[in-house]
Amino acid sequence: MKRRNLFVLVGTILPVLALAAAPDRPASPAEYQVLAHDLFAELVGLDTTHAVGSAKAVEALAARFRAAGFADGDIWTGGPRPDKMNIVVRLRGRGKAKAVLFNSHLDVVEATRDTWSFEPFALTEKNGWYYGRGAIDVKNEVAIISANLIRMKREGQVPDGDVIAFFNTDEEAGGDANGVEWMVAEHRDVIDAGLVINGDAGKVLSLAGKPLWNTLQTSEKAYATYELTANGAGGHSSLPRRDNTIARLARALVKIDAYQFPVRLGETSRDYLRAMQPRATSAEAAAIARLLGAPSDTAALDTLRDNAVINAQLHSTCPVTLVSGGQSESALPMRAVATLQCRLLPDEKADAVVAAFVRVIDDPSIAVKATWGPLSSPAEHLDPAVTRVVETITGAFWPGIPVVPVMSQGASDNVYFRRGGFHTYGVSGTVVDEEDLRAHGRDERVGVARFYDSLEFNYRLMRALSGAR
Repeated sequence: MKRRNLFVLVGTILPVLALAAAPDRPASPAEYQVLAHDLFAELVGLDTTHAVGSAKAVEALAARFRAAGFADGDIWTGGPRPDKMNIVVRLRGRGKAKAVLFNSHLDVVEATRDTWSFEPFALTEKNGWYYGRGAIDVKNEVAIISANLIRMKREGQVPDGDVIAFFNTDEEAGGDANGVEWMVAEHRDVIDAGLVINGDAGKVLSLAGKPLWNTLQTSEKAYATYELTANGAGGHSSLPRRDNTIARLARALVKIDAYQFPVRLGETSRDYLRAMQPRATSAEAAAIARLLGAPSDTAALDTLRDNAVINAQLHSTCPVTLVSGGQSESALPMRAVATLQCRLLPDEKADAVVAAFVRVIDDPSIAVKATWGPLSSPAEHLDPAVTRVVETITGAFWPGIPVVPVMSQGASDNVYFRRGGFHTYGVSGTVVDEEDLRAHGRDERVGVARFYDSLEFNYRLMRALSGAR
């Protein structure tokens, strides 16, 4: 009876899922669309927030891979804590090339039912969208990579080198439980690979539903926190002094806010700016052209400062994000503190940032110190062999759109891979609209057709990069 019910379920889903991918693009066989959907639903249904951990998701995935025929010796689990677990699964190759590793993280940020239109820890389909926490960040990629590794196993695909699927814990929270950092330090042999593809660090960017380009992440900015402190003698507010601590800090912050770190353009940022020119206003396009020729052109930089996305690609940024000061309404402030949240270029030196602040503030009474980071990593050079593969597969799905290298303003696990010397890119076949960015937000979602497009995209990428046949 149970077997009959399962057959009916699959029989009703298959025709629907077979049409889920866009009709003008390649599609995975229906049975693997079903598998990817079921994996996706199972993963979204598991709470893997920082407070709960990833252990249950690892158990569920391990059971799936064992049922698909992977030997126990090809499934590795472990993590920095019993609740913070990673899983590594290996499809054995011919031994003629280094392994290719596909990575995404298992953890998600918190979500509460009262802030969502749907249950966040359940996969809900409505009006062509899949809703659920992790739908786009990034359990969709975990399900896709898992389904495709199982597909390659069932089809008898044998790659030149091993294909490794690595799903890690605590990307969102970081800290001492980050799964990639721990694996690189403690079990590098388990994940050692000649090439890493991180599905969390790339996307097909669209606008109003029209794909614009596929991003190839080659680098990311380093997160760092700095603190400015002004101290004073204090006193009664009825007897104000010329030297007010809060006012002194405020003058320093005005200078910092006006300061722009020098423009430094690398291989990735130059290609990115050229791709952005057709989308920019005429004034911005002209400013980009001038900066490409002369990065020291301050007028061009000023023109682009109000375009936050372009501005962030040009140089390090350090906005003021927190200010506190004083101890009583009726007392002169004895202390005022400001926090600067920096995103630094990959090769920016920490000491140089402090020196820049000191020089710009020009007030020896303001103390400047780093309170966290930077956790920086080297930029990856563009590898023509990788770029050609991504371009070819991208063209099969979205003819005419370019592959554009990007430097992420935010953070991904690629920082730990690159710091460990891994050859690493962020690549995905999932379309994300720049006006509908819901990762970490309410009603997180991914398009149904987009999910299945990405499934086949990833399968072709996995085969091409590993030399499977």
